[in-house]
Amino acid sequence: MNQAVSRYLQELHQTSLEQVQGARQAPQQVAFFDLDRTIIAGYSLTALAREKLRTRQLSAHQVLSLVWVFIRYGLGRCDYQGMLQAVVDSIKGMHEDDLKALGRCAFNRQLSKKVYQEAQGLICAHRKRGHAVVMVTAATRYQAEPIAEMLGIDDVCCTELEIVDGQVSGRVAACYGVGKLNAAKTFCKNSDATLANAYFYTDSQDDLPLLEQVGHPVVVNGKRELIKVGEDKGWPSLQFQETHFDFNQAA
Repeated sequence: MNQAVSRYLQELHQTSLEQVQGARQAPQQVAFFDLDRTIIAGYSLTALAREKLRTRQLSAHQVLSLVWVFIRYGLGRCDYQGMLQAVVDSIKGMHEDDLKALGRCAFNRQLSKKVYQEAQGLICAHRKRGHAVVMVTAATRYQAEPIAEMLGIDDVCCTELEIVDGQVSGRVAACYGVGKLNAAKTFCKNSDATLANAYFYTDSQDDLPLLEQVGHPVVVNGKRELIKVGEDKGWPSLQFQETHFDFNQAA
């Protein structure tokens, strides 16, 4: 990336920060953040799967199946829900305590290093204005909660895995598409807030149901389809570059 483009992106991010810093200070105002490719670079689900592969607890057939799913997803031939279900199938029967430990290992070894510095700055700006900051993500809480804890995000709306007798059953309640909108509506209802006054930062066109309902939609690291929609609607669009986490700023 040349210096002119980099400087332009930095100016866009600074403008967004200034707009947040100038927003009214109200606990009833909510800032929703997607996780994958918005707060962090890449996908937390693949980090969880790689950690599972690293432990060598999968058969050769399971390994090949997962790799094939990731390839198909990268080529656009498999949606996120299909990839999610494939990973969940690979951990079916796993005890939840072991899954929590796996998620913590994925965080320590991979995800903690992938937090966008620009996302961190926006989260801090919203918190300083007294806004509720909520992660709303298709990721499971085993991926999301360690990141939320690190960033001081108190509330997480995420995909839930069914746990039966302490073990992963294989059934999933995905927080995806309209599911994110419903989760955000529920949060606002319980917090005396409104979507019309809320922010939402995300990269994916799959999140249009929620983006189109909030008062402050922001495209972050947008995929081509979402960038086009955002341009047509006049939404702000940001590109994050840095993945260095500053614990002092988050404190």
